[in-house]
Amino acid sequence: MNTQPKQPFPIHPLLFAAYPVLSLLGHNIQEVSLRAGLRPLLMILGGAAGVWLLLSLALKSFQKAGVISSWLLLLFYTYGYVYRAAGAAASGLQFLGHHRVLLPLWAVLGAAGAFLVMKFIKKSANLTLILNVFSAFLLIIPVYQLVSYEIRAQDTHKAFSQGEVTAAAKGVSLKADKLPDVYIIILDAHLRSDVLEKTFKLDNTGFIKKLTALGFYVPPCSMSNYAYTPLSISSFLNMQYLQEISPDFAPPNTDTSPLFELIKHNEVRKNLESLGYSSYSLASYQRIAWTDADHYYPLDSTSLLSSEARVVFSKFERMLFDTTMARVLTDYKGGLTTSDKIPVNYPYADHVRQQWTILKELKEISSLQGPKLVWAHLTMPHAPYVFYPDGSLIPDPPELPWVVPLPWDEYLQYYSWGVQYTDNAILPVLETILKNSDTPPIIVVTGDHGADSANRLAVLSAFYVPDNVRAAISPDISLVNYFRVIFNGVYGAQYKILENTSYLSDKENTYNFTLYPETMPNCMP
Repeated sequence: MNTQPKQPFPIHPLLFAAYPVLSLLGHNIQEVSLRAGLRPLLMILGGAAGVWLLLSLALKSFQKAGVISSWLLLLFYTYGYVYRAAGAAASGLQFLGHHRVLLPLWAVLGAAGAFLVMKFIKKSANLTLILNVFSAFLLIIPVYQLVSYEIRAQDTHKAFSQGEVTAAAKGVSLKADKLPDVYIIILDAHLRSDVLEKTFKLDNTGFIKKLTALGFYVPPCSMSNYAYTPLSISSFLNMQYLQEISPDFAPPNTDTSPLFELIKHNEVRKNLESLGYSSYSLASYQRIAWTDADHYYPLDSTSLLSSEARVVFSKFERMLFDTTMARVLTDYKGGLTTSDKIPVNYPYADHVRQQWTILKELKEISSLQGPKLVWAHLTMPHAPYVFYPDGSLIPDPPELPWVVPLPWDEYLQYYSWGVQYTDNAILPVLETILKNSDTPPIIVVTGDHGADSANRLAVLSAFYVPDNVRAAISPDISLVNYFRVIFNGVYGAQYKILENTSYLSDKENTYNFTLYPETMPNCMP
């Protein structure tokens, strides 16, 4: 009786296909949700399975088809890296930084690898086993990162839902004869006027004058308390320094998942909802959205394009596909750029659509009956840098600066354009809100942190508030005190006004805070 040893089934093509997606997701899991990786994972797994199946039928060998599939996946995933490196290399290698050169070369390498496998690998059982084990080993770290983060996130959610963390004063008494609508509008990374002038040679006093003419007060020396959005916003909405909220916000801890829970279940929201306010959430950065708000506006790519027939990549998908052979497709630019149309395959199309949607919805929400608490976060003038000052789209916007650093002169130009567009775009929104408000609203417009400049944490802030509140706003107010002043002046609370202090940290050492002083001459104490 002739018995053949059982051949190992080649699962390595699917594991190799999944690894880059899960690895990128694991590396960025504190910035994106698991859902961000689902669509590209299914797309690539489906493509890998299809290629493997077709090769299996053609070669009549699961093992050889698996080896060739894994080789093709290696080429698929390395294409973008080589393309990018060649474009930045010395002149001798720059010829590879063109699809017309690199794509045929990759096709030759793919065919050559397939030929060698078919000709020289007679028995592929051992090789299949080795590749299976190796590909499974690769997945250990990203799977651990994702699972451990989700476990921590669930534990954090339970802790906050059970009231284990107190963000601000207990037993605060609030009252008001009228309940004005409250708008919190975050212009991510919008710097203060004096810093724009010094670093970017950008004079935005025209914008400030228009805000003032509308009735806003613009403190000349306002500062953020922290350097990154999750840190800054969680402190801002809870009216307290993170170090006072929990002892866990200290080295060596680097877990930011509690910050997102603090943003979602914050003290400002709790206070206003207790008075009968309906909450509205429009956040470009989905991790800081109030997904359980009374009126939640989902702004992910899938939701924004549900009524359209074409596929647009999210920021995460762009990061992934720009390193692969799919870059050949995403680099294609179809159509001309205008202020109201996104060209085919435009980089960061989801980002553009998010900003436009928020600006549009803010106007429409202002006509709805209140009282309303509106939470709006726009990722501008923060990167990606896509807007000219007039709102038209930059045809070939730069890659995300934390992926590919920008030369300083280019950064100055792109950021300056972004500030000008942001200022031009937000003014008509504010005018519409004021026009549609029966009772004068409370409006806070602020940067959550600054940008690389003469003062990293100097932020734009503008308050549309009653005169008594305006009088209580110090010129150097920082985000932690914004709503302490507003609650005291509008709702009769008695919050203590905290000392205005700013802290710097980096993303690798999230809670290793160092004092960051004011540096601009007119604002220094």
